[in-house]
This record gives sequence, structure tokens and C-alpha cells, in this order.
Amino acid sequence: MASDRRCHASAVRKNLVLLRVGPGSIHREWIEAGTSRSWDLYLAPYAPIADQADVDCVVGEVVPGPKWSGIREVLNAWDGWREYDHIWLPDDDIRASSAVIDDMFGVAETLELALFAPALSPASYYAHFDMMQNTSFFGRWVGFIEIMVPAFSRTALEALLPTLDLSETGWGLGLDSVWPKLLDYSNIAMLDGITVTHTRPIGERRDDELATRMLEESDAILAKYDCGQVHTTYDAFGPDLQRLDLTSERLLVELVKGWQYLIENDPRILHWIVDHQRSHFSWPPYPVEGTPEVRPPAR
Repeated sequence: MASDRRCHASAVRKNLVLLRVGPGSIHREWIEAGTSRSWDLYLAPYAPIADQADVDCVVGEVVPGPKWSGIREVLNAWDGWREYDHIWLPDDDIRASSAVIDDMFGVAETLELALFAPALSPASYYAHFDMMQNTSFFGRWVGFIEIMVPAFSRTALEALLPTLDLSETGWGLGLDSVWPKLLDYSNIAMLDGITVTHTRPIGERRDDELATRMLEESDAILAKYDCGQVHTTYDAFGPDLQRLDLTSERLLVELVKGWQYLIENDPRILHWIVDHQRSHFSWPPYPVEGTPEVRPPAR
């Protein structure tokens, strides 16, 4: 990391975007010339990239390999990231704007978030339904933030840094289940009112053998920490960043409404939403007499 190249980089800002980057990266879309922003951009290439002299950034040495092995090497070799309040570690195929990234960091500061992410827009390729924007809310308190676009407070990343050693493949699958557990499922939020777009199909660069190794590694990581994927929403908040304190029933209704566009395309998602919510909330049994006290909806 000693040969970092500065590309019109300013003094240290409050937040950091550390991007594992290749020749196809679309990070240039994030930079808007002549506008101020609250974050610095550090590029950590996994392959040679074009000259970045016209980009306000720092370019590190090329570190071949997958995303998370490279991030681990950068974080262990370069202490500069510890000067920042928050650190975002997105994939390089994320479409975003400078303002969106600023807004994400602003919410994280206000709510004192430990682990967080912008939601994926409806135009995104995705793997997990709960990473997608839920249109009912500005944000959700959740139990899972995928390795695609996680952001951390500095103190959270310092605490979680040793977990990167668990991924021998370097692809990081399973780490996103361990992190929330180590943070006691506290101060973890998905920001539905702040969206980015994932532009490439999931896993298109993996062969069958690698996919098998990644899944086996994930199983081992989850077994070591006795945890699993928790796709549960615990509560939500509005644009004023205040908790809505919804009942479990009302929360479920609003979740389903907000993901209706996903359910229409893949009805299985309805089952998974209910299943994950039921595992963490108790609902009254259906009464033998039904619910005659409920009045008809207003017409």
C-alpha cells in the first residue's frame, strides 16, 4: 500500500468509500465535478485499471483476488481508514450518485448506525429480497446486510475486521450473517429511502466448483458462530428517522405492501417474508368464533 497514487484527492473527509475495483467499474458515475461531498474514495484494484487522473480519489496497489481477500489486505496494511467515521464497501457494479452516498452517511451519523446499507432499487439484479427497496418505509431495522453493499461505523469495522480471516476463498459468503450476530442485532438498518442499483447479474463470474466451495465455506462460518441468515425486519422508521413502533401484524402488512412488486414477479417471496417475520414475533391464534367484532372497511 506504500505506492498509493493520489488523483486530485482533497484533505480527509468524514467518511470513506473503499472500493474493490476492476476495469469494468462504474465508480466514475459517483463523482460530480464541482460539488462538495462528505466522503473520500479509495480504489483498491484487483486488476489494472485506466488512469484516474481526472477522478478525485486515491488509487492503491493492484491486489489480485476476490473482493474480500483484497479488502482484508488493504484494511490490515493501511491504517488510513481508521481516520473516518463510516466506511462503505460496495461492489464496483453499483450505480449511485454522490448525493445518494452523502445521504446514506448522513442518516448513519444521525442514527448512530453500526452496520447499514442503501436499499437496492427495483431495477437491480438481486439475491436477497430484503436488500430490495421496501416502498412502505424510509428505513428498516433489520438482521441482515448483504456483502454486496455493506457500510460500517469505524468502531464496528474495527471489531468485525478479524472475521475477514474466516473467508479462505476471499468471496466472503456467510460473513453477512456473522456480523449482525456479533453486533447483537443492534443498530443495523436498511435505508429504503436511499437507493442504489446493482447492474450485473448475481454470480455471473463463478463456475460450479467455486460456487460449491463458497457455499461449503459459508456453512462452516455459520456453524462456527451458531447463526444463520436473519431476513427479519424488527421495526421501521420514516423520513424523520423516528421509529414507527408498529405492531407485528401492521409491520407485516406494510412489508408485504412495500414488496408487492417483488411478490408479483416471484410469489415465493410472500411465504419467505411471513416465515422470517413469524420466527421473531408472536401472533394470536385464530379464534374459533372468527373476528365478528371487526367492522367492514370504510367505503
